[in-house]
Amino acid sequence: MFCPKCGEKNPDGARFCARCGAAIAAAGPVSGPVPAPPRRRSRVPLVAACAVAAVAVVVAAVLVLPGLLGGGRAAQERQASNAALNGGYKNTVVSSGDYDYLYSASVGGICRVKSDGSSAELIRPIDSAPYHVSALAIDGDTLYFALEGNAPSEIRSIQLDGTNEKSLVTLATEPNESATLTSEPNEFNQRVAQICVYDGALYVTSYVYDPYEMTCTWNVYTVHKDGSDIRQVFTLDGDYLAIQDLLVLPDAVYYLENGNGGDFYTLNAWDSDTNQVRALYTGTSAYASELCMVDGQLIFIERGSGSQQVMCFGTDGQEQKTLWSGEGAMIATVADGSVYLSVPNSDGSEGRSLLRVPLDGSAEQTVAQNLLNTSHSVSDVGGRLVVCENATETDDTSVLQAISMNYDGTDQVTYPLG
Repeated sequence: MFCPKCGEKNPDGARFCARCGAAIAAAGPVSGPVPAPPRRRSRVPLVAACAVAAVAVVVAAVLVLPGLLGGGRAAQERQASNAALNGGYKNTVVSSGDYDYLYSASVGGICRVKSDGSSAELIRPIDSAPYHVSALAIDGDTLYFALEGNAPSEIRSIQLDGTNEKSLVTLATEPNESATLTSEPNEFNQRVAQICVYDGALYVTSYVYDPYEMTCTWNVYTVHKDGSDIRQVFTLDGDYLAIQDLLVLPDAVYYLENGNGGDFYTLNAWDSDTNQVRALYTGTSAYASELCMVDGQLIFIERGSGSQQVMCFGTDGQEQKTLWSGEGAMIATVADGSVYLSVPNSDGSEGRSLLRVPLDGSAEQTVAQNLLNTSHSVSDVGGRLVVCENATETDDTSVLQAISMNYDGTDQVTYPLG
């Protein structure tokens, strides 16, 4: 017999269609109760389960893959903090794969070093007499660097093996009228302090210093990675010593502004969406510097009369707490939920130590000792720290020694830079 609803052929005597489940009228009367038709299995639970699984995959991709691939907000904070703390005459170390990249005048320019310390290779020679490198950044297989010296500042790119070098941007300004007082008009050129790469675009922080007026103008530009589409997104004028440590992220610029020789300071934030600056916090009787960020928390050091405090704030200026108090400290880097401080050796000997101070208030830990008592810098390269013990500015910031270590100070490896 055939189903009157869908036309499916069914065995004689069948009461329900095997295809659609509709009742089939049997020949002759039917005695007794008619059993319910067989229920078809609904696909809704299966579809819902598939949807839940798909959402889980997407969430995992958003939360896990950026960490595995070096992306995400944590990577942006790491890059911004390394650039803010180590730009200019210190030394930022950047990493890709098995190699760390840094500038060393003692090696002869930009070099790449195997992270296990097995080899060091010069990939871009630089004459350290007139030039030095003030900033480094990596995006994919391209290394970006700022070349500073007697000529206008330049941003260049090379492949990670040192090939295919390109000049992307030249940053210069005309000397103002005070330049007639000096034989070095290039001191009024813009100097590059930081380079970060977010979503394929360069974020370049520069400054123009007027030594006669003791003023400084800070600028933040976005630049396409091929050097095109240069846009000034933020500018700030102030006394040379008043503005400290611009922390540049794709959605905001945070900075410290000191007033009246250390009578007060302000923690400020510029928002890229609103193009407005707002004061997050004002401190009194202190001078603030060394602004950085980790785990969404703003960190800086407050220097009062005879004391220092490491301060921690949310990005809205709330949730204030003091992480550490003492003397003689500088913020070296932030990583793995901790602030790393460069402090005098505890035994009073010459040199400094690296002290790890967790944000959650757990026990402090000394992770390195007897660092050279010169201008050293520390970079978080993702899973490791690289400590560069630099010479002074007059020695062209030559890296005398570089040490790689885990966040807890274990597995220390000295790089062959000598």
